[in-house]
Amino acid sequence: MGQRRQWRPLPILALAMAALKLGHLAFSEPSRTDAHAAPLRRQLVQGLAQVGLATFEPVWAAARTSEERTAAQVFRDATPGVVSVSRGLRPGERRRNGEDGLPPSLGSGFVWDQMHVVTNYHVVRDIGPQDLQIVFLDTTFGSGGGSGSDDFPKREVLKGELIGSDPFTDTAVIRIISRSTNRLVPMHPLPIGESATLEVGQSVYAIGNPFGLDHSMSKGIISGKSRTLDIGERPIQGCIQTDASINPGNSGGPLLDAAGRVIGVNTAILTASGTSAGVGLAIPVDTVKKNVELILKQGFVSRGFLGITFAPDGISDALQIPGIIVYSVVANSPAEKAGVRPMLNGTVGDVITTLDDKPIRTGSDIFKLLDKHVPGDLVLLGVRRQEFDLAQCKTM
Repeated sequence: MGQRRQWRPLPILALAMAALKLGHLAFSEPSRTDAHAAPLRRQLVQGLAQVGLATFEPVWAAARTSEERTAAQVFRDATPGVVSVSRGLRPGERRRNGEDGLPPSLGSGFVWDQMHVVTNYHVVRDIGPQDLQIVFLDTTFGSGGGSGSDDFPKREVLKGELIGSDPFTDTAVIRIISRSTNRLVPMHPLPIGESATLEVGQSVYAIGNPFGLDHSMSKGIISGKSRTLDIGERPIQGCIQTDASINPGNSGGPLLDAAGRVIGVNTAILTASGTSAGVGLAIPVDTVKKNVELILKQGFVSRGFLGITFAPDGISDALQIPGIIVYSVVANSPAEKAGVRPMLNGTVGDVITTLDDKPIRTGSDIFKLLDKHVPGDLVLLGVRRQEFDLAQCKTM
């Protein structure tokens, strides 16, 4: 006779079966002699049933952490409001690989309101007026990429019109031109946050089209604040530094906080290789919001102008001169009318040391203070000459 086989049912299964069996007894009609014991049995059986059901919770429900659930929710909510900024195909140019007739992507952008998209100026700078195109996710045909389905929504390509830009803050506003059809593509404006209250260490998310891979998201933290970005004649102040992966094609896309609000516009990377090295810079949304509102109101951004060209900061440092050296003065400018003197024949002219009684050490300092003024304001410049100091009122 063979050895008797020992069966050991799984504790979870046995517990669930016990719960189901006792549950039947507890909820059947009690006899009069058992009436006083029914409440006790009911409590016991309900407790066992709860333990059994909790044990059978699907594994996938607890597989994601709270951080992962937050990231997934940010992506689901923000994806319909992130666009690809593209241009029309040129003669002999092929369409994007792997896409169904989509034009070449030059950068990213996001929906500001029901008619406008915001992006970087450098993304649209070289696009002709007739070639500007915006690629949307048409969520009426799909799930938005957030339900776990493999079916990605249909893309819709609409023409855009550049209505205004500000090269000094790398900001551009595009008006969407709807097609002459009865069906309209739903617009999903992203909520706008604040950048003044950000803290280093906050989680952030960058969504855009790096290398043409549309609607890609990367996660990181705020690595630094108040960075200065020199990309033109006038540095951009107060930029947000992040280690979220930002690559070519992310420009113009939103930098979001954990609540899915736009806190910056991804603009540049500091790298020696041309790809992300963990140092990305975004224009703070407070700056973007102010300039977008001006563009929507008047088509351009107005800012203070003194009419002064400064010598590089390195010259002041080498000569050990505190302040910024006036290299040249624009004719008929407020600075010329106020009597500011430039360098002449290699001789140092005026050196600006203060603006509104605040110290000036570099060119960035004076631009930061000028950004707080509007044309027509009076500012007080502290000017040092060879043998004495002056205080002059300058009209901007």
